[in-house]
Amino acid sequence: MLALLLALTPFDYAMLAKTVKVEAASNTFDEYCVVASVLNRVEHSKFPNTVRGVVLAPGQFEGDVWGAGADPAIVARLRSPEGQKKILKALDILDGRTDFKGQSMLRYRVPGEDPMCHPKGNFYHYYWQS
Repeated sequence: MLALLLALTPFDYAMLAKTVKVEAASNTFDEYCVVASVLNRVEHSKFPNTVRGVVLAPGQFEGDVWGAGADPAIVARLRSPEGQKKILKALDILDGRTDFKGQSMLRYRVPGEDPMCHPKGNFYHYYWQS
């Protein structure tokens, strides 16, 4: 996964920042977990093999990723050395999980199986748990 992280382009970071803006609890570790779930999808054979393909796949993300601007502050956070470390930590926490549900679906969370990266953020699961 480190190789994928190192190969991300400026466009990939813009797409990730747009996704974070519409899907994650703002300014929390949940931002890095949303990125990790996208990267886990890129690496999984069930999903498209590019960040763009994953983010823009029909029905995959609720947020209006096309309408959201790539917030330069989010891009900078994700690209920074500290941001890279946080993405790697999030990848470790998610352990291959590709999907997440938001606060409105919390009643379906299994605490011992579905990690959360922030109490006001998403919970993460494997695609086959949907």
